[in-house]
Amino acid sequence: MAGQKPLGNYLVIELSTFVAAPACGRLLAEWGADVIKVETMAGDPWRSYGRTMAMPNKEDHSPTWDITNASKRSISLDLRNPQGMEVLHRLLAKADVFVTNNRADALQSMRLDYETLREKYPRLVYALVTGYGEKGPDVNQPGFDTVAFWGRSGFLGDMVPADAPRIYTPAGLGDLAVGTSLFAGICAALLNREKTGKGDKVSVALYGAAIWYAGVMITSAQAKYGNKWPKERFDGNPLAIPYRCKDGEWILITILEYARYWPAFCKLLGRLDLIEDERFSSEASLMANRAAIIPLIEEAFIKKSSNEWLVLLREADIVHDRLRHYREIEKDEQAWANSFVYEHTFANGQTGILPSSPIRSAALGLPSDSRGPMRGEHSEEILKELGYAAGQIAGLKDGKVVKTL
Repeated sequence: MAGQKPLGNYLVIELSTFVAAPACGRLLAEWGADVIKVETMAGDPWRSYGRTMAMPNKEDHSPTWDITNASKRSISLDLRNPQGMEVLHRLLAKADVFVTNNRADALQSMRLDYETLREKYPRLVYALVTGYGEKGPDVNQPGFDTVAFWGRSGFLGDMVPADAPRIYTPAGLGDLAVGTSLFAGICAALLNREKTGKGDKVSVALYGAAIWYAGVMITSAQAKYGNKWPKERFDGNPLAIPYRCKDGEWILITILEYARYWPAFCKLLGRLDLIEDERFSSEASLMANRAAIIPLIEEAFIKKSSNEWLVLLREADIVHDRLRHYREIEKDEQAWANSFVYEHTFANGQTGILPSSPIRSAALGLPSDSRGPMRGEHSEEILKELGYAAGQIAGLKDGKVVKTL
């Protein structure tokens, strides 16, 4: 079946940890590539992260692990040992793609930097995730998405009022977005290799990606334009902010076509008088008098429950939704109808609800329910494929160069 997929004939070697680069590896695997995850003898530290998110944290039952590592194979090597490094290079000699998130100094010390590998393997597509890019004073600074993506980009500092507590950092969201971006770059590089016969280097930085994703806010905030951040409630568009309902839930509306929707919205509010009110008779005047209109809209919303507002706003064809909670997604009919979530079977046979990867193909259908590999689960299998004899494999195991199940 894998050979029928677009990446079915490609071998990917993934030397990475945590989330962003492994997420890229999962997508490559789902699209058919044979992704071999190279772990240290201790394993990827991400294997133990589940406990901080109130989830199981066992080798055979780890939701956080399977989210980013499904459909891969694992070999566990001691790369400090020359024999372990030899195994890695035998893999790279066969590989089409090398995915890593190691820092520049570490890659250079292992002679796994792009310049070195390009000389040895000119057809290799070298894919790199960095925290802050490949140049500048912070090039070797460690960076998770919490800091390099959310903190450095301005999001955590500017998305709540200045005197309010900072929000809890979204876990892994920036990483998954970066991994998806890297997947796209790799596919383009492989397509170009078909034309030129040459490999390439593709890289995505957490910080650089955050600047791109937050580009509208960051561009508007520059001194030339001076859009003020963070924003207080009365600073923004009154027709594009959340309003609290009678049941304590919040409804977010987004009306971007004032002339088309303002009269219908006033009708829903039970305030037809606002249509002719000079303070709100044009989009410009509405914005100029937002401190006056927002309390009036609040007064209307607090009189009905969120479910009542959902019905009314849908009937009026106004873009809206209730601010949902993470806990609701596992029972969301819309999510299930589109297979945005699925029931996953872990290695120990237990099941749980996991998010599905977002890119779909009509030709391929939905990804299969594949789990992530246990540490070193495929070590012997991979070594045999590389031509190692049984005695050699036993020697590598005895010498603690490789770990197997």
